[in-house]
Amino acid sequence: MASADGGQGPRLLIVEDEQPLAQAMMRTLKSRGFVADIALTGAEARERFGAIDYAVVLMDIRLPDESGYGLLEELHRKRPSPAVVMISGVDDPELGRAAVEHGAYGYFVKPVGATELYLATVNALRRRSLELEYRSNLERLESMVAERSDQMTRAAALQASMLPASPLRGRGFEVAAHFTPAREISGDFYDWHQPDPRFIAITLGDVMGKGFPAAIMMATVRAALRGSARVEDMEEGVHLAARVMATALEVNHAFVTLFHAVYDCETGDLHYIDAGHGWTRLLRGSTSQDMLTERSAPIGIFPDTKFIVGSAHLNPGDTLVVFSDGLIDLRPDLGTKDVPLPYDARRAPDVQELVDILAKGSRSRELMDDVTVLALRRL
Repeated sequence: MASADGGQGPRLLIVEDEQPLAQAMMRTLKSRGFVADIALTGAEARERFGAIDYAVVLMDIRLPDESGYGLLEELHRKRPSPAVVMISGVDDPELGRAAVEHGAYGYFVKPVGATELYLATVNALRRRSLELEYRSNLERLESMVAERSDQMTRAAALQASMLPASPLRGRGFEVAAHFTPAREISGDFYDWHQPDPRFIAITLGDVMGKGFPAAIMMATVRAALRGSARVEDMEEGVHLAARVMATALEVNHAFVTLFHAVYDCETGDLHYIDAGHGWTRLLRGSTSQDMLTERSAPIGIFPDTKFIVGSAHLNPGDTLVVFSDGLIDLRPDLGTKDVPLPYDARRAPDVQELVDILAKGSRSRELMDDVTVLALRRL
């Protein structure tokens, strides 16, 4: 900052009603390269505060028109605030403690020697510089966090909009899903697609990992499988997803578990590919359940994986239930495959209620992993 006489450097203000002492302090500081002004009263100090941003204020506690404490609090609220060093003729520890509590950088008792005055000024400038740097970094970090939070919110809304609305009731079937992400952005996904009224393709996938990379890979897998809504397209659709994802999975050291199925609404036949997923149940009415036995390796584990197409038949009232491993964290009993699904879920009058019962509590607790449940029932 330029001084009135053309000098450069941080500007100091000496607030001291004893003019000879104030001038002696100014000469001491000037000899050390500082630029200093003098105010003999609180009113004069206020006038200077309004015109100049001082880096350091050396201020007496007892001024002729007011207490230095009032000025101290006022200066502490300024942005940027100066470093205030209180100087008093009273050697009182309580006054010193009160000054520091009100925001002073230090408290000195008159007479203050030239070296002590210089060091007090240098230390105040250094501390103020560090505080200003910290405040600037904090504001920049808060701005980055706010921007990232906004980006995450918009990305989460976009991801949610990609999921089909639940439930869907079609000709002779109903399908529903429950989805609760553990973070803003999820690696889980579910999907269903019905380009032909006779067939519906359903998918539940789990990309290893969290955040944007997992979400991008999820969207890629979903897009690749959207074209395989017929039985004869299933294996090629999963192979296409594997080829498209190969580089991204290798770079991120990730893999995808996937359950993809095509259901024939007229016959009740179900053809599926279980690529390392495994969390499925086929409810026979409300009294028994079967397991789907055909399994293949997850996408991204082996480059030449053959994805086996399995089959099952749904009778009226049968329900296929598929869920992600996040549900196992919520309900560890489901980790044992021959344990029946809970009674109230098996007796649910519709599949939306069924999936919501299974995922109960997922939205009221902190999750370690995404919770996704999908169910398809033949009516």
